[in-house]
Amino acid sequence: MTDNLAPTGLVPDSYQTIAQQLQANAAARGDQPALIAIDVGKSLSWDALHRFTIRVGHLMRAMGIKANDRIGVLGDNSIENLILYYGIQAYGATYCTINTEVNSNHLAEMLQRINPKVVFWQEDLDPTEIGYGSPGTWIHYGAFDGEGDGLFAMLESMPSEPVIEPLNEPEDRSVISFTSGTSAQPKGVLHCFSNYYAIAQHQQERWSITPDDRILEFRSFSWASAHMLSLNPALLTGAALIFAKHFSRSRFLDWITEHKPTIIVAVPTVVNMLLESPPQNAATTFDGVRFVSCSTAPLMPEQHRRFEDTYGVPLVQLYGMSEGGVVCANYPDTRRIGSVGKPGLYHNITIRDPHGNALPQGEVGEIETVSAQHAQAYLHAGGELEPIRGGALKSGDIGYLDEDGFVIVTGRARDVIIRGGVNIAPLEIDAVLTTHEAVAEAATFGVPDAVYGEEVASWVTVKPGQTLTPEDLANHCGARLPEAKRPKHIEIVGAIPKNDRGKFDRDAARAQWEAAGLTAGENG
Repeated sequence: MTDNLAPTGLVPDSYQTIAQQLQANAAARGDQPALIAIDVGKSLSWDALHRFTIRVGHLMRAMGIKANDRIGVLGDNSIENLILYYGIQAYGATYCTINTEVNSNHLAEMLQRINPKVVFWQEDLDPTEIGYGSPGTWIHYGAFDGEGDGLFAMLESMPSEPVIEPLNEPEDRSVISFTSGTSAQPKGVLHCFSNYYAIAQHQQERWSITPDDRILEFRSFSWASAHMLSLNPALLTGAALIFAKHFSRSRFLDWITEHKPTIIVAVPTVVNMLLESPPQNAATTFDGVRFVSCSTAPLMPEQHRRFEDTYGVPLVQLYGMSEGGVVCANYPDTRRIGSVGKPGLYHNITIRDPHGNALPQGEVGEIETVSAQHAQAYLHAGGELEPIRGGALKSGDIGYLDEDGFVIVTGRARDVIIRGGVNIAPLEIDAVLTTHEAVAEAATFGVPDAVYGEEVASWVTVKPGQTLTPEDLANHCGARLPEAKRPKHIEIVGAIPKNDRGKFDRDAARAQWEAAGLTAGENG
């Protein structure tokens, strides 16, 4: 168990409103860039951002919006979206975001669940696909620097001063986001202003972020993780936020050369893509970059080592949850390969056995945390709320604390393979498979077996220019794993199924397994 005490009452002593942070940055940094949109070649200064958010506040007041009223925002990564992200919260209302690209099957239900007073939407979206008109008042963006109608035309008539005193208290709701969903409905998560502030404070401390930093983000702004690692820390510290709509392998090196980021926020999929075909000047690719972060999905130690050896830049892992904040993170200068780092600011972590008993260092169990970083509640279908904040949060992840206080995550509790009564962590098998020089990625999961209940199956992708057979990998695992843990079926595949967060989609893998009529013991 760790002792990283949360502040009394869960609200950090240094708490600042979004409006206070915007005002401080405008006063200190004025014409310096706050937001840099790579795709459209546009930027916005801290002073201009501050004035836009004041106008948003005056519009909210004119529309009769109150604290905790929900404002839907549908659109991709853009300066317009960020003006709304900061402006709605600076006023004290609740910014609600849905990823329209990946949640089309659930969009109507998710909008009903949010029940927004107003929806601001990006006009190049198809109205028939985003549930236009229900519920709430719908207003399309327009452009922050262009002519025409829409939201930004309305903002032109709003004053850019004075600042409206925020309506919210620290425990009022700041953001509603949704977790990744595959076949099941995504979970809605209600965040409050103080838990988002605690997370930003953690990032400032753990990554030593200053106004001189330039943070590169290319993950969707609909992810709570993007808020936690980029949007909110940039605001708190005055760092510039450089962003794109999506990651681009072909343009990535140009982004670094042109925009000179000091921190790059990435995911394992990006790390693996960069390892597939490193440029000739790989060792100098990240000149000026302090570190690259990696989170959202597991990263194998072998990939971690290869990335640092290839590119010569520290790769810093961390571990978080939409509802739990940044639970653990490495310090860039003392990162440990194979670990997600030490418990985050305000996080008290306990490892528990299946009976709820606390376990000592070195023993594997479920990760449980109590923290000021916790979100306020889950938002279930039908609008029901399930409280989170103020109590212990079971992560559903399995891991342990080592002798130095670093946390090692070994997998998801629901993904553990139970073979004849023996618990097998899929990540342990993946870690062995990826030590083979020809393996790009590996993903292990359990499949039905008449004798043992479950058997171990692994899907593997091969590095470009390499050849590999399932028998090669069976021999590789045979020399490194006990018999019970060796994959009984190994399939060489073109791509491993993943969800929008870059996580291995086990439901899709099992569906493909069943559709192919495979059985354990057959190598493909």
